[in-house]
Amino acid sequence: MLYEYEKSKLQDKDHVATPRWVVEGIYDLINIEGYENIWFPFNNYDSQFKLKADELNLKYKATHIFDDLGNDFFSTMPPKDCELLISNPPFGQQNEIIKRTFELVDKGLIKSFCLLLPLATLETPARAEMWEKYNDKLSVLIFKKRIRFLGCSTGFNKGCCWICYNIQNLERKLYWI
Repeated sequence: MLYEYEKSKLQDKDHVATPRWVVEGIYDLINIEGYENIWFPFNNYDSQFKLKADELNLKYKATHIFDDLGNDFFSTMPPKDCELLISNPPFGQQNEIIKRTFELVDKGLIKSFCLLLPLATLETPARAEMWEKYNDKLSVLIFKKRIRFLGCSTGFNKGCCWICYNIQNLERKLYWI
């Protein structure tokens, strides 16, 4: 599986790594140490989400389609009593990921989430309907500068935002970070 993962990192445009400063920033903003059961659904062994969580001694479950069990987000269940789903999901599947994430919320399988997504995720009628339905507990954190994702051989520089749902530490709907 490790070979397949390394190969994907080189070939799949959706396989980009989140820089450490982005992870540290959201961890501080949401007070991640206040969560007791976290799920990283798109993170393998080299993820900054996991590496920082290990440094903080957080309790989490990390899954990935390239882990030893082939945990695909669309068929893998979150850990029992999951308080927070947080990750940088594949941008190419954002509609399906957003839909599944809200399904997990509706079923009570996750309580809150933070998804790092391109700013364009806020556009389109289909996505707007999803956001509007859950607007009462949404916060959007917009980066003041573009993110240069790790391991990209081309100029993968994106305007991004964190879309957060039911995060107690976020009192406003809109932030610039």
